[in-house]
Amino acid sequence: MKVLVGAYASVPSDASWDQQAEQLFYRQLKNNPYIDGLEIPFTGKLHKFDNDWFYAQLDERWRYVITCIPGTMGELSKDPHFGIASNNEAGRLKAINFYRQANQAIKQLNNHFNKPVVTHIQIHSAPTLNAQASSSISALVKSLQELQNWDWHGAKLVLEHCDAQRETYPSEKGFMRLEDEISALTIANQHAKHTLGITINWGRSAIEARSADGAIQHMELCIKAGLLTGLIFSGASSQSALYGSWKDSHMPPQINTFDQPINKDSALNEREINRCMQLQQLANLDFVGCKISILPQQQSLANRVRYIEETVAMINHARLSITTK
Repeated sequence: MKVLVGAYASVPSDASWDQQAEQLFYRQLKNNPYIDGLEIPFTGKLHKFDNDWFYAQLDERWRYVITCIPGTMGELSKDPHFGIASNNEAGRLKAINFYRQANQAIKQLNNHFNKPVVTHIQIHSAPTLNAQASSSISALVKSLQELQNWDWHGAKLVLEHCDAQRETYPSEKGFMRLEDEISALTIANQHAKHTLGITINWGRSAIEARSADGAIQHMELCIKAGLLTGLIFSGASSQSALYGSWKDSHMPPQINTFDQPINKDSALNEREINRCMQLQQLANLDFVGCKISILPQQQSLANRVRYIEETVAMINHARLSITTK
């Protein structure tokens, strides 16, 4: 099974750019036969430092999924009303314009390879719900129907569910409830030529539920609605000193193949990956991937690559154990 990797969360560059290390990082990922593409963040551009340099590191054999969550959170830091689900029309239109920029970024990346290499773009039901900002199914439907009418240059629109706002504890993203997102997509898809699906991020669903059961519950809801399109494994923890308590910090899973077990306090482990992969409809997903952040930042390049490779191997092993039963 081929796995998509959100490598941007693991790159050996932080505030400053280590061009040589990052080049070697991508080169080593390209050598892994079980990795078939990247999840790329869109923030107004596709690379933090240099788009053209970044394109040169990519593999024409790979496929690419654009995620707009980093850019969305950046825009929300400037305007709490920003988002395609916003009841504030100015904030909603800002989000539409943001996705128009993402649309052009897809075109540019495809043009670099002279073929369509971007298969999906992940959009999000911002804004964060609070005393300042509100959202609604009707506002989201209005935005989705507009986006569905655009030419996405071969890419499929998918809505990635992020943790919803809860009254009992603080949220990380605080976007719409999955049930409301499903309702909006069901309405928008009724007469659409190009229908939308939903992506589940394991860690964000666990954060919302404060439980490893969150992802299973969300996947089952999406399967019942016929909307589950993708799954990204990204961990979380109730008590990690390094990654935080129920923080969206892309914590790696528990890994037992190092000299000593790694991330023992991660809620994501081999058992939970197996549980997800055993769901009946998973074989029909457009993509399965992982996105992990390697902390502390001083971790070596070799460790960064190995963490990714071990996570990819866990996903592949889970899939293989099901197909051989």
